[in-house]
Amino acid sequence: MSFLRLLPHSWQQRIRNYAPRGFPDVVSCGAFYDARARLFSGDDAIVLEYSNFSVQRKLFERAVEALPPHGRVLDVGCGLGHLVDFLDERKIPFDDYRGIDVSQTMVDRASARLAKRDDVRFEVRDVTNDPLTPDVHDVGYVISVLGYPIGRDPMATMMGILGNVFEACTDGLVFSHVAGGRRKAPLAFPTVPEELAAQCERHLGAEATVYDDGVDFTYFLTLRHARE
Repeated sequence: MSFLRLLPHSWQQRIRNYAPRGFPDVVSCGAFYDARARLFSGDDAIVLEYSNFSVQRKLFERAVEALPPHGRVLDVGCGLGHLVDFLDERKIPFDDYRGIDVSQTMVDRASARLAKRDDVRFEVRDVTNDPLTPDVHDVGYVISVLGYPIGRDPMATMMGILGNVFEACTDGLVFSHVAGGRRKAPLAFPTVPEELAAQCERHLGAEATVYDDGVDFTYFLTLRHARE
């Protein structure tokens, strides 16, 4: 049992809701989620910073609607591998799933949970220091991963991650980000959807499409390779 359950309820809530202002590097981000996995053992939604799993499912729904999965699927920041469960439940076929994360604990638990699957694999990887091989996947998903600023130039870090994932996927990728001014609690790294789309087009040479309802603070962008 986690010692957290021994604390007063108000303290538990404050600890659950704690969010850092950012991370000096990707490794530190992984260490943060390793710590959450130990602290909130038995409550996976809280470990992943969701109020409940229905929030995660809605994000998955929006992501696969924007970019339908097929073939070789790449899931960056895969957490516990719940995207695999979602695809199975929706009977959405894929040939191969590869989940990568910077948290060793997340990868270990995901690997154990889906150990019987021969079409699913997980690994610890920091793509900012160990880039992916180009064109080895068909579609990529980066869901609820980029909301914290990382490094001295957070935008450059994010564009570097997106650029590497984009080159690794022959069709393209979909990722989520957050818009400011849509909820009471301040966000650590908000962006303007149209501005981020334009930046992705300039720097990555992608065809960017915004999926934003103007209400939810989370929005999605697809980045597709230009077709001649």
